[in-house]
Amino acid sequence: IEDEHLSIMAEKISSNVDRATKIINHLREFGRKADAGLEKLQVNDLLKRAHELLSQQLKVRGIEVSWQLEDGLPRILGDPGRLEQVFINLFLNARDAIEDKLATRATKKGAEEIVVKTRVDQDKVSVEISDTGAGIPGNILEKIFEPFFTTKSVGRGTGLGLSISYGILEECGGSISVKSKEGEGTRFILEFPIPNDN
Repeated sequence: IEDEHLSIMAEKISSNVDRATKIINHLREFGRKADAGLEKLQVNDLLKRAHELLSQQLKVRGIEVSWQLEDGLPRILGDPGRLEQVFINLFLNARDAIEDKLATRATKKGAEEIVVKTRVDQDKVSVEISDTGAGIPGNILEKIFEPFFTTKSVGRGTGLGLSISYGILEECGGSISVKSKEGEGTRFILEFPIPNDN
């Protein structure tokens, strides 16, 4: 094997080892913080950390992530591990919705993306995660936060992700809502109150 080829292989191996180390450290931290309680958090950092865990998955599927994050957001109150779980769940749902759309389309071409926005909206920090996926039919939209309700095929989803996310948002005084258009995509809107002592 040529030296140049060996060098490229070694770089790829090193890069994957670094990535695996990051994931393992992240999961350890995630496990430790499961019962940490409410802390003051920078939501942009949590979104980036959740994305970091899934970035390779999204990249190999050709899904772009577009970031529109407002700088210097006030901190919010929440449990970092549990809020990260919410964001991971929303990224996974967006990925699945995009894959469902691609599976029903004759051509796989087209820019498929997840858009992440944050901003201050009066006395709240607002997070929007939208996708260009299959969308949710209007007749079931109001049921998606119910426990065990899922639109996914057997073995692909438990129907608990959005229900748990709803509960986690309530725990920190926030809310989660959804807007969707079948065939065009879905947008989840999360709102967190800004603590008085920011």
